[in-house]
Amino acid sequence: MRIFHFNDEEKQLHKYLLANGHTNVIVDGQFDPFEAVEEESFDAAFVGLHPHGLQLIKALQAHNPNCFVTIITSDEDTRMAVAAMKQGAFDYLLSPLNFSEVERTHIMLAREHDMLLQHRRLESELAAAVGGGQLIGRSEAIRKLRRLIEKAASSSAPVLITGETGTGKELVARLLHEQSERRHHAMVSINCNAIPSALLESELFGYSKGAFTGADKDREGLLLSSSGGTFFFDEIADLEFALQGKLLRVLQQEEVMPLGTTKPLPLNTRFVAATNCELATRVKEDRFREDLYYRLNVIPIYVPPLRERPEDIDVMCRYFLNKYAERETKPPLQVTSEVWRWLSDYHWPGNVRELENVCQRAVALAENNTFDADVLDLSDRFVSVSPGSESGGEASLGSRPAREERQLLEQALTSHQGVVARAARSLGISRTTFYSKAKKLGIRLR
Repeated sequence: MRIFHFNDEEKQLHKYLLANGHTNVIVDGQFDPFEAVEEESFDAAFVGLHPHGLQLIKALQAHNPNCFVTIITSDEDTRMAVAAMKQGAFDYLLSPLNFSEVERTHIMLAREHDMLLQHRRLESELAAAVGGGQLIGRSEAIRKLRRLIEKAASSSAPVLITGETGTGKELVARLLHEQSERRHHAMVSINCNAIPSALLESELFGYSKGAFTGADKDREGLLLSSSGGTFFFDEIADLEFALQGKLLRVLQQEEVMPLGTTKPLPLNTRFVAATNCELATRVKEDRFREDLYYRLNVIPIYVPPLRERPEDIDVMCRYFLNKYAERETKPPLQVTSEVWRWLSDYHWPGNVRELENVCQRAVALAENNTFDADVLDLSDRFVSVSPGSESGGEASLGSRPAREERQLLEQALTSHQGVVARAARSLGISRTTFYSKAKKLGIRLR
């Protein structure tokens, strides 16, 4: 920490700060402090409320917006000190200096300075981790995924995206489109299990007037509306078998024939499909056409689940907490070490979508800007950490039979003289979860 100070007791303060390992810029009456402020940068400043003190504070804030200013003032100047605090000063000290108070302020300054550096580091990490749109992460798996998307985006070949529910397959499809030369045209998406099969064909291919009852005018299908851009088939495994053959013809011939017409129309579209199913297995079961599978699977992209890249959880959690804090106009949440442990050890069956929901819920329910164990109702699905060394267990509580789980809870209570908070901590769970489990298992608490 570099300290700039200007006050009547600067020699004593100088000696104290040097003893605590700081580099100081000493300003005395023979040197212009305003010139120093313009030429130097400071982490902290001790400023005496001399005739130009308030102007000096303004100059410090203008040239060193992250500088922490501490006022040194006499009892008579407390009003000016209050005015300086309102102007953005960090703290004030009374003259003559009480060095126990100086030490207290110094500790606070050091803590604030470390927090500022940590915040900058996290912002830098987050900026790097959010590279490639919002594909957040710093793991090698995410780096490889970003590189593959970048390569695939330069091609017009079909892409098949696979991965579990909630991993971000639709985001990958959007990034493929946004990084391609087709980004100036439309990206059209359709969820194959969200539209009844009877309607899906007419939605995709369009129709001419009179093609069927109710077709009172020509209508362009979704496939044609994506010409020049990208068409994304989400949940492609749920596409009806008869429609699979018609889609295969579209991919092979690069043309579309609207219902009720005999003249095919040319189509210039990049096809991207996604599924959380194992399509190769469905092919073997004759539930998905093998020829369509190979037509779509030209460039395969696998999106790994969150449990395969646990090193991404902390940065993703920070991103989502900041995102929803800004949306709710709340300050960023402080996450306790206990919650970090749960977030890291939980297996996340809902993947990124589940983590985002947890963070949004935390922002909505947190008190005192703290994301602690009691913010959420951490039910059995969150209890995936192993019990602590005090209990010596190996399997997670949530995976144990009820009788064994009851025994664990009772042993923890006995070991900690019936104090629920300590017993819960020894098992790596929150008090809320402990009470919930105890009630379910019929354990009487004090």
